[in-house]
Order: sequence, then structure tokens, then C-alpha cells
Amino acid sequence: MPNLRTVIQETHRTLESAGIPDARLEAEVMVMDVMRMLRQAIFAEQETQVSSQQEEQLAAIVTRRLTREPLAYILNYREFYGVNLLVNRDVLIPRPETETMVEHALFMALMGMESRELVIADVGTGTGAIAVNLAIHLPAARIYASDAFDATLDVAAYNVRMHNVADRVTLLKGDLLEPLPEPVDVIVANLPYLPTDRIPTLQPEIQWEPVAALDGGADGLDHIRRLLSQAAATHGGEGSRLKPHGVILLEMDPEQIPEARSLASAAFPEAEITVEPDLAGLDRVLSVSLAGDY
Repeated sequence: MPNLRTVIQETHRTLESAGIPDARLEAEVMVMDVMRMLRQAIFAEQETQVSSQQEEQLAAIVTRRLTREPLAYILNYREFYGVNLLVNRDVLIPRPETETMVEHALFMALMGMESRELVIADVGTGTGAIAVNLAIHLPAARIYASDAFDATLDVAAYNVRMHNVADRVTLLKGDLLEPLPEPVDVIVANLPYLPTDRIPTLQPEIQWEPVAALDGGADGLDHIRRLLSQAAATHGGEGSRLKPHGVILLEMDPEQIPEARSLASAAFPEAEITVEPDLAGLDRVLSVSLAGDY
């Protein structure tokens, strides 16, 4: 029977020769899953033997991955901000750049916003990645997590229950801000922002993901434009979805920031608008602060 070192090396070579991105990391994740071992263990116990049954399980994973099916869909989970989330083909796979949204929302909540009971809306929640993490790190907050699709909300519901935050995360079905039952302090939204004609040109893995979770219209800003319009239309009046000193955080492509900034300025002329970089240093999150002091 081969040992862990050999199996990882062979899996790495197979993936790399097929042009799989991050082949070494993916080989390690596959082996960790099959062996039911933590990352540190697969390095500390390199001489551990891999059974024929485990080799077969690994081969089945590799075969699917060589079709360019995303590893997260094969394993049915993805780690995001330190927690594992159920993932399937009904939801977009959470990306590391979206952790910037969580970081900035937590920073504002912990450092700037003095509300005793912060109310947050995660619009277009998908897996529930943002809502779950905010609930974990902000135990006094109440969070609404909305999406337009039942199958997507089923995944979010599982993740909310799995991480024991169902008492503070309320799932809602509807279009953007429409299902919110009360004004909120913070709106966080990772909405579909890929331009329609760019999607077919992207790497094969992306073609497996739900188009509705990717397609942002001709310029990628259709959903962001509508969200800003919904927020502005009701702001300060009856049926408002955003408190007078509220904040909107929007994830997007760095190239979209200038146009989105203009849209936000038109919707909220008095707001302070700033941009937050992601882990790679690229402009990623547009922050629209109606308080002007966060």
C-alpha cells in the first residue's frame, strides 16, 4: 500500500498535468477528505498507509475534478472565514475576496456602530456565508438573510442550523430589499456582478456555478443598481429598509468601482463613500455610509 507522501505527490502531478489551478493545495484537500485527517496530520504522518478503498475514493474525486467540476461541489463543502459551509450546485461557491465584506462589517460593528442590538441584512445570501459569520462574531446582532430562490435558501438554512445561529439569523425569500420587515443598520450584499458576455470566457469551473448567481447584466451592475434604487426610494420614509444612519456594503469587480461610486452618490448625495481593498489589495467593497462617520 502506498503512503500519504506518495499519494499526495501522485495526485498533485495528475492535477497539475491537467492544468488544474492550485493543484498542490487541491491534492492535499482531497487526501484530507478521503483520509478524514486534518491538514497538520497529513504532513506529520507522511508514512501512514493508504488503503485500496481509500485509493478508490480518491480516484473517484480526481476523475470528477478532471472534468473541471469545482472541488467544493465534489466534496460538498467550502471553508470560508474559518468555518465549513455546505455547498452544492444551487449556490455560488464562497470566494476568499468576500471575506473582506465580513471583515469590514465586523470592524464597523465593533468599532463604530453603538447600537445595542445591531440589525443587519445579508442580501443575496447564497450559502449564508456572510450571515453565518456575522452571527458567530456578533452575538448581540440580529441578521436577515435574503435570497430569491428556494433551493438556495435550503442550503443557507442548513448552514445556519449547522453553526447554531438559527436563533439570530432569519431567512427571507424575495427580491433584494423587498422582504425586509424592518429598517436595518447595515446592508451587506455580494450580488451577481459579472457582465453577461464575460461569463462564457471564464475558467471552466465557473461554468458549473448557477448563472443566476453570476450574471449581473450587460455591465455587471444591474442588481447593485436596483438595490441602491430600492434603498434610496424608501430611505427616511414609511417602509424604509435602511435606518437614517445606516451603511451599505457592496462587493464588486475592481473595474466597476468608479461607476458604482457614481450610482451610490446619485442615490445618496450626502453619504460618505469609501472603498475597501480585498486580501489581494484590489478595490473590492464599496461602502456607503449615511452617518458619514464610520
